[in-house]
Amino acid sequence: MAIGSASGISVTDVRTSAEGPAAPLGFEVVKQAASGNGLQTWVYVFNDEASSAFAVGNIIYRDPSATTYDFFGGLIAPATNHQAKVMCLGVAQHAIAAGSFGFILKRGVGTILAGSGGLTADTPFTSGGSAAGTALDYADGTSQENIGVIGHSATAIGAAATGTAFIDCG
Repeated sequence: MAIGSASGISVTDVRTSAEGPAAPLGFEVVKQAASGNGLQTWVYVFNDEASSAFAVGNIIYRDPSATTYDFFGGLIAPATNHQAKVMCLGVAQHAIAAGSFGFILKRGVGTILAGSGGLTADTPFTSGGSAAGTALDYADGTSQENIGVIGHSATAIGAAATGTAFIDCG
């Protein structure tokens, strides 16, 4: 884990080749949140999607096939298929093209994309929203009991909209 940036690499950098020793896959960077809301932990991943870019607010989970970049090859979390917290790598805070390398937010205050139902204020959320990569309010007792809560929205976030939340993946 590093504080700030890795050898001049910014958490917003996106590249088509890995940084190698400067930032191996799984490398974490800890920095102050721009909003002043504590620290953020960013993790370096590979977008293992065939053609889809990670978009702002997309929940990214470990590619279960483990054929490309093992533990840090990520896919956009599927719709209506909740992922356990251990499978969630983080949430994209900027676009990362398919087949590219970049940092996603693993922990801290950042942007999340709500599903068609939106997110309720002061409510934990999980993956498995109505569209791929979106969040869903956690609802205890509705067959989500064993699903990992990966964040908390301090304010309501409208349907299919992005908003600020505390994110805690992995």
